[in-house]
Amino acid sequence: MSYRVLAIGGGTNMSALLGGCASEGNYILDIVETGTEGLRRITEHTPDLALVDIDLPDIEGLAWLKVLRQTDSGRGLPVIVASRRKTDDEVSEAFSWGVDDFVQKDCDPAELVARVRTVLRRRFEREERAGASLSLGDVALDPGRHRCSVRGTKVSLRPREFELLEVLMRKAGRVLNRAYLLETVWGMTSDADTRAIDVTVSRLRRALGSRAGSWVETVERYGYRFRDPEETVR
Repeated sequence: MSYRVLAIGGGTNMSALLGGCASEGNYILDIVETGTEGLRRITEHTPDLALVDIDLPDIEGLAWLKVLRQTDSGRGLPVIVASRRKTDDEVSEAFSWGVDDFVQKDCDPAELVARVRTVLRRRFEREERAGASLSLGDVALDPGRHRCSVRGTKVSLRPREFELLEVLMRKAGRVLNRAYLLETVWGMTSDADTRAIDVTVSRLRRALGSRAGSWVETVERYGYRFRDPEETVR
């Protein structure tokens, strides 16, 4: 099976990074220079994954990502962000908008290939095993339709927020450590230096509301769990 990867911006640095994907032969590669052209391509022919440079010539990369997530074609699209630098603020904001990974443009092309492969495998394996609907307390989740509701009211969740909630609900009552969540939801190694989990949990709680959000419980020095709603003091 061949996967279509759309690279947006980055010039010669991006081309060098994509050389690793090209050498594998399993990827159909498209490269565009601007964020505007990238959005047009995604709307016309949705790729399997987008690799976007944070320093686009016509729009800042994170602002571009916000626009992407508001489109039908881009709402659930796997995205890897590439940057010359990797500041905590940039990484946190990128993950808050549902990116799947964040790499530096001077990384080894072989590393990028491995990260692309991990993101795609996780995405398509998840689609193939889309599980049955879940309902705990006021929260109902339909993974097949990517729908979430609280007390019958639809809740809009970003891709990583939805995946995290599904994992927590399927293992309700069990404490899941950060290493497990990084590997299961983000496909990252346990030693990854990222605030992705903290940012996503915070946004998930806000989206669910004060009552249901309180069921996503922090277990100090260990991880998170979806507390059994029956345990919640009414």
